[in-house]
Amino acid sequence: MSNCGVTQRPSSTVSSSTPPMETPHEPKGKSKLVFPFGLPPTPEAAATRIIKNLSRLGLFYLLVLWVGLSISLVPERKFSLLLLMGMTIIVNQYLIIVRLMPNSICGNKAVDKMLVLVPVAIVTIVGLILTDAAIHLFATLGIGTPVILVHAVFWRDGGFINEEASASAPGELTPLVDNV
Repeated sequence: MSNCGVTQRPSSTVSSSTPPMETPHEPKGKSKLVFPFGLPPTPEAAATRIIKNLSRLGLFYLLVLWVGLSISLVPERKFSLLLLMGMTIIVNQYLIIVRLMPNSICGNKAVDKMLVLVPVAIVTIVGLILTDAAIHLFATLGIGTPVILVHAVFWRDGGFINEEASASAPGELTPLVDNV
């Protein structure tokens, strides 16, 4: 009477007292901790890793610099902060339009994103210099750029994305411990 209308899934754990059979291709007790940071073996590998990480994580690196610059502008340079926010809104609106209308003249190959983003970055830098926020800009770039380059050198790819289709679906997150 207590189970009326209720169905239960069978348990996926083994409830018997005998240990499960081990497969010969999985050695027992051997596991390797996957760590996302590592020293590259050669300077060429470090340069390759920097280029790859700047292309993949460039938006996040730019966001770190932008947040650092915004925080440094808050106490003293409110007009410079408004200029930075205004230019950010303009760039975001442009990128949203490009994404929404890929076949328009804005998203066409004739007008590349860099032809718009580089002049906007130059105008923002000149505006920050003219509003007496140059020290904040250069301090943020001077502190943030080496930190970003160190991260780009040491960040190695492959610790979190599983490329093998046999273990799980491609692109699925993998655990931090791999069986070797």
